[in-house]
Amino acid sequence: MKNSCLLKALLTVLGFLIPSMSFAGIDSIRVGLSDSAERLNGRLYVVFSRSNEEEPRLAIGDDVVPARATPFFALDVDEWDGSAIDFVPSAGYPFDGVNELEEGQWYVQALYDTDAILSEVNSPGAFYSAVTPVLIDSSDSELELELDQQIPAETLPEDTALLKFVKIRSDLLSEFYGTDVFLRASVLLPSSYSEGSDRRYPVLYHVAGMNGRYTRASSLLQNEEFLEYWESRNSTQAVMVFLDGESPFGDSYQVNSAVSGPYADANFTELFPYLAENFPIADQSSNRFVTGCSTGGWVSMALQILYPDYFNGAWSLSPDSPSFRAFQLVDIYNDSNGFMSPTGMMRPSSRDDDGDPRFSIADEVRMEAAIGRGDSFVTSGMQWGAWNAVYGQPDENGNPIPIWDQESGEIDPEAAAGWASWDLEYYVRENWSKIGPSLNGKLHFWMGDMDNYYLNNGLRNLEQAFSEMEAPGAVVEFNWIPNHGHCGFGTKVHYIDVLDSIARRASATN
Repeated sequence: MKNSCLLKALLTVLGFLIPSMSFAGIDSIRVGLSDSAERLNGRLYVVFSRSNEEEPRLAIGDDVVPARATPFFALDVDEWDGSAIDFVPSAGYPFDGVNELEEGQWYVQALYDTDAILSEVNSPGAFYSAVTPVLIDSSDSELELELDQQIPAETLPEDTALLKFVKIRSDLLSEFYGTDVFLRASVLLPSSYSEGSDRRYPVLYHVAGMNGRYTRASSLLQNEEFLEYWESRNSTQAVMVFLDGESPFGDSYQVNSAVSGPYADANFTELFPYLAENFPIADQSSNRFVTGCSTGGWVSMALQILYPDYFNGAWSLSPDSPSFRAFQLVDIYNDSNGFMSPTGMMRPSSRDDDGDPRFSIADEVRMEAAIGRGDSFVTSGMQWGAWNAVYGQPDENGNPIPIWDQESGEIDPEAAAGWASWDLEYYVRENWSKIGPSLNGKLHFWMGDMDNYYLNNGLRNLEQAFSEMEAPGAVVEFNWIPNHGHCGFGTKVHYIDVLDSIARRASATN
């Protein structure tokens, strides 16, 4: 650090121009809410973008890389009657304050998210302003933004001949949250389906990556390779159910969480029986399968391991870490800090396929803290927030107890110990004699050995655990892809190979 300061001083003396951040001339921002019929609670965002190709509000949290991130600022505004207020943000990313923005042309938009049940910031019912161009220079200026538009209420997409959309109220989750909570899914029927037929098909439950929505099935049908396969006479005839990742704390991971609620029970006792009753699903364990990548990779692996007799196979691609000894690059049990390694290096959270780091865990957590209610990353609905909600325990307000301090990264050993029941490597080692006979032949993994989020380390630990199992010995398939990153295995591996594999297994076990 001292050497860099001396170098900068020397270059300045020699007449070299050192680039520096220009300070914005925005003196104040005022935001009002049109036509508010009641006092509202929510989080107010003001977003600045260099481009007007898309609305700035849609870019909140899209890119963690500080040099590329769309700057946004936020604060909680509760009991708001809509009258204009001075916007003095309590958090921001990648900058702490508006005065850190560079001079030049910007496009500005305000967003007020009032939905406490859907975690996405652009949720139905959220209020937003028009996009306003503003030139930031050295002179003082004032911004006035009016929240005069509103995102429409949720509606299901229109059904097609083979793709159907479902939304049902969950009694279990509604009781847990004290308000109406719904489960959503889309159902893709096989090409041989005929209305009124008694024929029943195997079911493949597809779990999305982080915060993936049930509507993704529509995009899949735009994929020519998949559509050609699905419509072929030689394709596996099965029902595909696309589960929804949404929950109040971000992705639910489809499990029973002390913080997020009983999502597994809601699926097994409410959603899945509803689907079996209303769609041509052969609802026996030998005909139930599950797959997904990233978050969906962890979920498919976890559901098969935790409920070994319910499913007949899991195809898990690039799963989140099953071993908390290698949670990305953090050993949550033995490390003292999540942001810094024992040698004092800043820990990256993401890397390019060639290994070049893209952003740090500290960057990601700071971005999530700017999104989350109370300026807390655990309420952000983003990746680290969701992990804390799924694996952690609730505080007195029902929010996740953070595994580490979001400013320093110092790990809370008690909170870390509370995660242990979700450590799948530990679970397998402790319960193999009970679950092993039901699991053998059901688990299939794909992982790039240069996973962009360092998830390969945790899966290696699980592979080692399986290699040590006895009575019975473990029969598990691992596919390691050299020089490959996160989830990019192509349509054939993600869907076609999985569907063909479930057909073979269903035939062999039915």
